[in-house]
Amino acid sequence: MSETDEAPSAPGRLRRVLPTSRRGRLSLISALVLALAGTGLGTWAAHTWPWPKERYCWGAWEEDSGPEFLGDEAFGDDNDGSRTSEEMAPTRERPTGSCEVSIAGDYKSSYDGDKVSIRQQVSVEYGPVPKAAEARLAMVQDGFLGGDMVPLPDGLPGTVNGRGGLLVLPKSCDTKDGRPTVVTMQASGTYSSGNPSYIQNDPAGLGGAREAAVLLVAAANRGMAAAGCAPDEPLRVSSPIYDLPGKPEDNYSASEDVCGIRGLSLGMEDITDQTGAVTRDLQTCSVRGDGVPYLELAMVAQPRLAAVFDGITGERPVARGWRGTGSIGEDHAIVRADCAGQPATFLMGASTDPDHLAAFANAAAARLGCAPIAPEGAAR
Repeated sequence: MSETDEAPSAPGRLRRVLPTSRRGRLSLISALVLALAGTGLGTWAAHTWPWPKERYCWGAWEEDSGPEFLGDEAFGDDNDGSRTSEEMAPTRERPTGSCEVSIAGDYKSSYDGDKVSIRQQVSVEYGPVPKAAEARLAMVQDGFLGGDMVPLPDGLPGTVNGRGGLLVLPKSCDTKDGRPTVVTMQASGTYSSGNPSYIQNDPAGLGGAREAAVLLVAAANRGMAAAGCAPDEPLRVSSPIYDLPGKPEDNYSASEDVCGIRGLSLGMEDITDQTGAVTRDLQTCSVRGDGVPYLELAMVAQPRLAAVFDGITGERPVARGWRGTGSIGEDHAIVRADCAGQPATFLMGASTDPDHLAAFANAAAARLGCAPIAPEGAAR
């Protein structure tokens, strides 16, 4: 898959791609071959196949280019199904856009003969982060700063995993009021079989975290070109992904030192925690209880990624004795403070217990070699 070839789709145009059925294609191919043979054309013999491959997401992705959701393997055992696309490209006048590739397939299981149905989607959104603090935190932190996310490679400001990611675009794409523009991608879907139906989550196959990063960057390049804010050189993914997250860990006793953070105790049993990449620029931790998010923590020091939180940290400390500025809301908390010569942003979601934020922020600050964020005893 190329990140730069082909021109972007016509700006602002809503495009629906007709379902591409494997069986329907075979019938059409047979008819076309007969027509070519009847006219004496040498197209088939010359191996110049006239049927163009579909392109999706403003022209960024090509059919059969590698990831499972772009190939026939997405349709199940007998390769029969449909792939459709609905999209709206950003423009200079309206720098927001979206695209969604949907997969639908129905077939009989080769194992037990039950009917199997798959419904999958890959969705991309292009646009500025929301103005409201809670909406921005919910979008960025809840969706793209979990314990299973890793930093994008090659210094690109954002995060990624095998189901999607977020990329912060260059300053040339910022809004007039200074908010960064981001591109997000998420894969989702369901698999159902039997009667009564058994349903489970089955996201569209992106091919792993690195391939997801390639898809995300390709869509971002096309979106920036359509919006008129593309840099001189397109963004590229050329390196492997090194900072892999840890595996989820089940804790059946009273939890202490959650995510390996000394002093972070939740005082509850039967939780699952996961530590994401722990780097100078990013640290994440996710905790679930009974399958429900219980605590989400993140430290962001990468300047361009941290810029998505500009303007929402307030002008006062979280509480007396805390460094920096921030606030604790109904569903999220945020603190920004100087740490070893550069700003660091500390985030908390699901829980709003200040003791959890204090333990995490102080542990992250100590790892980075800077002064505590919360006063002594705040996490007790």
